[in-house]
Amino acid sequence: MKVGVIGGGISGISVSFWLEFFAKENNKSIEIYLFEKSSKLGGTIDTFKQNGFAIESGPNGFLDSKPSTVMLFEKAGLKQNLLPSNEKAKKRFIMRNGKLHKLPEKPGDFLSSQLLTFKGKLRVIGELFVPQKKNIYDETIAEFAKRRLGKEALDYLISPMVSGVFAGDPEKLSLKSCFPVIYELEKEYGGLFKALFKKKGKKSGPAGPGGNLTSYKGGLINGVNDLATKLKNTKILFNNSVDKIIKENNMFVVFANGNKYVFDNIIITSPAYISANFLEYLNKDLASELSKIHYAPAFVIGFGFRFDDVLDPLDGFGYLIPLSEKKKILGALFTSSIFPERAPANHKLIRVIMGGDKNSWILNHTPDELKEIAFEEIKDILGIKNRPLIYKYFLWEKAIPQYYKGHSEIVSKVSMICKDIQGIYIGGNLLYGIGINDCTKRSYEIAKEIFS
Repeated sequence: MKVGVIGGGISGISVSFWLEFFAKENNKSIEIYLFEKSSKLGGTIDTFKQNGFAIESGPNGFLDSKPSTVMLFEKAGLKQNLLPSNEKAKKRFIMRNGKLHKLPEKPGDFLSSQLLTFKGKLRVIGELFVPQKKNIYDETIAEFAKRRLGKEALDYLISPMVSGVFAGDPEKLSLKSCFPVIYELEKEYGGLFKALFKKKGKKSGPAGPGGNLTSYKGGLINGVNDLATKLKNTKILFNNSVDKIIKENNMFVVFANGNKYVFDNIIITSPAYISANFLEYLNKDLASELSKIHYAPAFVIGFGFRFDDVLDPLDGFGYLIPLSEKKKILGALFTSSIFPERAPANHKLIRVIMGGDKNSWILNHTPDELKEIAFEEIKDILGIKNRPLIYKYFLWEKAIPQYYKGHSEIVSKVSMICKDIQGIYIGGNLLYGIGINDCTKRSYEIAKEIFS
């Protein structure tokens, strides 16, 4: 079997690994060609290192409560290199009226917290009496939150969470597509509090998703590169941009850099806006559906400081900022508290996120201008006394796919088209989830399906 994989991010590497794994398990021969348009693996995953600091360019890690990524590294013999986050990472903060408030983790914390007003708390508790939604209308996250929890909870609990995960606009994003677990809780139990009372063994707390944030020793890019060393039957073609894909005589023909390659199966893990271009020749409807997926821009910058130059103890994961606070950043992560190995002893590392679906204005500024804006935004709130020792920024014009209302229809249509074409699979973060766990889960499912 000969398989072409488009895209050398975590999805492309993991699907190649699982294809080899299942081929060996089934005593089948396999040959894989992985096309990567740049000179490195990882996609939006990269790790900048300088003077003992390690700054991630994109994702911060993944939750170990979902098995797909942990299982991937375990089967690759690399589980010992996984890096669990510090206990401090469980504390998360939200800004309100210019001050940071700890996100409640327990019912008692919720009642005493100043994050919501008394009226806002009563409205959240009143969720217990909100009737279950019976229709199949594709609600936005904002519509769901206002209906079940109230406007204040949307502004100060839900909206910041959406910014932290999707850098997205809750008024546009589909609840069902972005947070299917929450959608299913109402569907199965009738409401969130009812689910909390009825569901046994629930790991997620009010403060956020369950599980421990996990990364990789030395940075996530080390994990990607180490996985790549485990590939024995995969040829990685760097600086190879795919121009078009067609199908002839039940075989896929890939044209890249003036060369022609023929495959039994094709797996797409590259971004939707790139994939739509080369899939136009294979199937116009498929290209059209993928081109409907919008991407939000993001600017990520890491600042490394001497310990005493930041008065705030950075005792936690970091903080997110509601849109109503009218700040120019989405939030900041206390990286040296989450993963102490990311900064040298007696130093602090802070990573700031800007942009998102409601802040495309960042594309009108130079990275150096954005760097100064980011520094000014955190300086007073964290008590920063001096300029950073080092900094590193990453600007992504199209960073995160946005699963707007109607996304499930795109997924359904793409699935039907691929089924009709036969032998083509869509992986990556295009359709089924944007997190690392979502990507590695989808890669596993594709490889399993090919060998079923």
